[in-house]
Amino acid sequence: MTEEDGRSCTASLDPPITKESLNELELNKIVSDARLRHDLNFEHEIMFRPNTLGSRGANKKREEDRYFKALANELDRYISHGTSPPTPPSGPRTCSATSKQSSPTSPITPERVPRMITAIREVVKTLVPAAKWEMVDDQFDVDLRMQELENGICDMARLIEWLGELLLCSCSPMRDSMVMAMVTRTREAITAQDTHQLVNAIKDLFSVLETMKLDVANHQIRYLRLYLLQDGIEFEQSQILSRMTAGWKIDHERHWFETTYDDSEEEDRYSIFMDRSVERIVLRSDDFPMTFAADYERLQAIQQGFQLCHYHAACVATFRGTLHHLGWRRSLADQSYAQSMRKVWAVIAGLGQDFAFKPHSSVVLQIVTEAFQVCNIPALPDHNTCLYTYRLFKEALDDSGDVKGRVWDEFARMVGLEADFICDMTPLEILNRYDPGPPGPGESSRKADLSLESLARRTAHVLVLHWRVWAPIFYNRPSPGSSPVMSPTTTVSPEQEMSERRRVHVSDSSVEARGPLGPGTAYRGQTVSRRGRGKGYAPGSGSSDGGGDSEVKGGTSSL
Repeated sequence: MTEEDGRSCTASLDPPITKESLNELELNKIVSDARLRHDLNFEHEIMFRPNTLGSRGANKKREEDRYFKALANELDRYISHGTSPPTPPSGPRTCSATSKQSSPTSPITPERVPRMITAIREVVKTLVPAAKWEMVDDQFDVDLRMQELENGICDMARLIEWLGELLLCSCSPMRDSMVMAMVTRTREAITAQDTHQLVNAIKDLFSVLETMKLDVANHQIRYLRLYLLQDGIEFEQSQILSRMTAGWKIDHERHWFETTYDDSEEEDRYSIFMDRSVERIVLRSDDFPMTFAADYERLQAIQQGFQLCHYHAACVATFRGTLHHLGWRRSLADQSYAQSMRKVWAVIAGLGQDFAFKPHSSVVLQIVTEAFQVCNIPALPDHNTCLYTYRLFKEALDDSGDVKGRVWDEFARMVGLEADFICDMTPLEILNRYDPGPPGPGESSRKADLSLESLARRTAHVLVLHWRVWAPIFYNRPSPGSSPVMSPTTTVSPEQEMSERRRVHVSDSSVEARGPLGPGTAYRGQTVSRRGRGKGYAPGSGSSDGGGDSEVKGGTSSL
């Protein structure tokens, strides 16, 4: 037995697309997918799509290739001879490839062909009205079709044309060309009696079925978005409480929150929560508690954005320090200053994957060059000035330095003000404030906003929604030893749980803010994974383990 025959023996007996592999796209799964429903709070354009990227996509492609090679061995028997494969001899079954030159009596048992017919039938029934299910069962009767194949009288061309007409009545008009191309390719393969062409046509058929199923799921997400958002807080709380009732222990996750909380003092837990959360973002903590599991990737992106803002602020401080060192005592026009900084930003962007939050020599040289131009110094940057600027830059990048402290204070102030502004908004209103949706017909694609203000808005969005979900069942509990304040069937009344006024402490000052207890996946099958725009939602990311091969993505990204 050749190596290729051995791989055929171990190939899956079921096709890559089955009703079970697409199960995560069913409506009941979408509605109960906690991770997907959480991600809907942050992006308008979340959708499912096949995942062909990364190691998971590569593994999926290899498994598909092995399956279709094994399927070709079975189909080749029927196309070449149009006769029934003989009954294999007794004893251990062996697997051998059958080609057009092989003997008609070579032992091969049709295992994948009947399973393929069953899979096509079951997937098609999920795409067409129930009134047509009996017709589909008749056309894809496995026993009947296998008898026809074994006797060489199966009219596969007529069957695929019938299926094409059925799918054209059910699919989106934009998929018509896919369906017609699949039918044409199948007819040509049967006419030419070419096994390779027929297998490619079958691949096209499964691709059409998968695409149609994804279209249905994406349409359901768009249609149910308002309901899923309005009911999102109560749904997440119900899921959490069900897990806690089943034995999920999370009291140990309170330590980061309660290290600064004293039960003997009448402190505001919401203020402490906001301060501690901002601190973990600024200090680049990589151990956010389990309660933030659904927002890990968003928080990591915010952390990286804050680092970049700190880096930019360090460049500005270093540029000013270098000008002062060179004897510049006048104010710099905003236009000239902005032009100089744009050149520095260009150098930073040019570092690409080599960029790290450290005083790169290329950035230092560009800062000195710009300072020389402002001071009208015709000479090239000298070593002593570059060394002085490097030391300034290194000091400005220090995590305990004044530059980071000022950026931190400003970031915390912005987060507090933004949380105060959105605390009484519904999840849909907050989403529309931060993500207005895809650009219109006359608009160009929107670029990511990496400003400190944008980061503060994104942070406030995450923290306010997190507090709404977790405060009544976790943060506002009087002690780690107490039981949950709600039962799995209890919903949270914002009026009961929200303090009338809350104070957000920001640096040395404070602003009044109301507590944000206002009203309030991953596709794990064989074909999709989930990632969020900015994760991979997608897609993720139902369960949050990202265990599927489909991807949910938002905006220009995918499921």
